[in-house]
Amino acid sequence: MAEATIILPNFNNEQVLPILFRSLKTFLNCPRYDFIMVDDGSEDDSVAMAKREVQHCGFASVEIIQLPHRGIVHALNTALSSAKTEFVIRLDGDATVETPDWISKLIMVLRHEEIGIVGGSVIFEDGRVHSFGRSVLGETGLHDVGCVPLEPTGSRTFDSIVYRPKGRFSDGCPYEVDTILGVCVAFRRSEAQAAGGFDTRFNPVWIEDDDFGLGIRRLGRRVVVYPKIHVIHRPGLRGSREPGLPTGGKAGRTFKDARFYKIQKDIFNRIIRRGKMICGKSRSAYSIEDCIPVESSPWRSSILKSHYENWRQKWGFDPMNPDLLKIYQKYWDTSLCWRVNPSQLESSRAFIRKMAAENL
Repeated sequence: MAEATIILPNFNNEQVLPILFRSLKTFLNCPRYDFIMVDDGSEDDSVAMAKREVQHCGFASVEIIQLPHRGIVHALNTALSSAKTEFVIRLDGDATVETPDWISKLIMVLRHEEIGIVGGSVIFEDGRVHSFGRSVLGETGLHDVGCVPLEPTGSRTFDSIVYRPKGRFSDGCPYEVDTILGVCVAFRRSEAQAAGGFDTRFNPVWIEDDDFGLGIRRLGRRVVVYPKIHVIHRPGLRGSREPGLPTGGKAGRTFKDARFYKIQKDIFNRIIRRGKMICGKSRSAYSIEDCIPVESSPWRSSILKSHYENWRQKWGFDPMNPDLLKIYQKYWDTSLCWRVNPSQLESSRAFIRKMAAENL
């Protein structure tokens, strides 16, 4: 029987799938694992591409399920219900893991019973930090660990409006986080089912992984990042996440590209030096707001706002601007307050020391 099952939700990833499968073949002993891809009604030739590429990997078993477009949550739950192994690896179609034998390493950490989810460090294809875990239960609200929110605390609008520095992978022992980005994570099938799977309130896409992480935490398990697992996220090679838009190249990207950030950095440096700059033939004053990334897609913005409201109703606090007193009153004796409850914090520190002693 296979040791674990890779589940891959897919929507318009035709261009990046060859890179994904090449990476799987290079860095994994594929016959040890089952592979399930659930295509969420892609508008490109993702399914044909996957069928062509996956045959070169040699997985223990392969299942490619085609569904009409309903969103990533339905794709994930379908894949989860089809998995037969206890250990499940969620992998996004626009990501590659650059660590040899990385599934074995994730499972090695996950074999510690207190751990419910483990994933790696994630960097964008252009070298910026995507996520070294996710922070939720702090005064700054939901954001990627390794990045800095750019909006005032208490007045934040979107979790993506952060400063993303150029980053590099730094190996180390596992460390605990509130939740974790779902680009590449491992968990137990039984615990995922006990947590209710992936909540359809966060369909079609985005922050369903944060909700899933807190669901696993509510079972009393830890969520950890294992920095030795190096993940490169490649959204610039995928198609649009918004149905009906062109599926090639960078269509549908909501984040500014590297050139934009370089231009904004240059502007910011000039603001610091002179307070204003010459732009073309006209003289214009700039404020720091000109250097902050924006959510430019109305479609994506509306989904995120709806998800934040669903989060407030489900978890009882605003993910962007949390009231910590209310959180502590509601969750103080649970593992959600692991960073502030003294007994929970000491338990977390003891766990980190244990991981370090095992030389993971």
